[in-house]
Amino acid sequence: MSPLKRVLLLALVSAPLLHLQDGLAQQAYPSGPIRVIVPTAAGGPTDIVLRGLSQGFAARNGQSLVIENRPGANTIIAAEACAKAPPDGYTLCTFPKSTISLNPVLYRNQKLPYDAEKSFEPITNLVVGQQVLVMHPSIPGNSFRELVAYSKQNPSKINYASAGIGSNVHLTMERMMLETGARFTHVPYKAASEAPLAFERGDVHLMYLIIGNPGVMEQIRSGQSKPLLTSTDARNPMLPEVPTFAEAGLSSLDARNWFGLFAPAGTPKEIVAKLSADMVAILRTPAFKDRFLTPIGMEAIGGTPEEFARFLVDDRRRGAELVRISGARLD
Repeated sequence: MSPLKRVLLLALVSAPLLHLQDGLAQQAYPSGPIRVIVPTAAGGPTDIVLRGLSQGFAARNGQSLVIENRPGANTIIAAEACAKAPPDGYTLCTFPKSTISLNPVLYRNQKLPYDAEKSFEPITNLVVGQQVLVMHPSIPGNSFRELVAYSKQNPSKINYASAGIGSNVHLTMERMMLETGARFTHVPYKAASEAPLAFERGDVHLMYLIIGNPGVMEQIRSGQSKPLLTSTDARNPMLPEVPTFAEAGLSSLDARNWFGLFAPAGTPKEIVAKLSADMVAILRTPAFKDRFLTPIGMEAIGGTPEEFARFLVDDRRRGAELVRISGARLD
């Protein structure tokens, strides 16, 4: 057989094998555990949700999600780590509203180590936190209307706690004051554990929390805090007697905090699509909702990468408006 014929024969035999190998390589993902960078401390609601997702993901794919907590600097530390990670599908990250929609406006005169629009591939919006505004029992009254009236008569007596200047809580409370004429004083805390302790001592009088945060419902049931409003569209089944923001006349106030799943920019689209489909399927499982979402006041969202990307465009616009109204800056 001539050399030319041998080459042609080898090409004919090899071509199907190469296609088969390509197909097997595509089917192999994921072939190992996937790291998920989280911008909050361990033990919070986000960790609970991800733990449940990891169980469901392992059942579907035989691989687990490994949570890596990287808190600090208004989520910037975690965002930078994710932006610099290899775009191979083995590093993902969860971000809240502040990372994508608030920080770029708050730090407008500083260069962030990530680009909210270009550094990440949106996978799906996982959950939204159902939140509650609680008041210390030392403050008279049991309703939001009474709180607003008392704060106007005593403008220097009501303090509220937040995780820092420019946080979702800070901006939400500032807009609340603008809409109602209430008079509150902002007290930011750097450590997540400091604010609840200050509230217990009565150093601060208002907190705006995810209902599933440790101890929130226990404090409400024991009378150590008085629930005033919830951020849900309808009354929350965990607090059916507590009115919503809309019922208090704050219908234009989008005070909810979402948590979405992202990958580093450049992650292959087929991997992003698979991850999105897997996560949405798990989120919509009744058993997952009953075990991992309802007890901590979380609501599943889901959706395709394209739907999430469109949501982010609108949310960045809303975030910029919220920052503008509050006047907050981190320059």
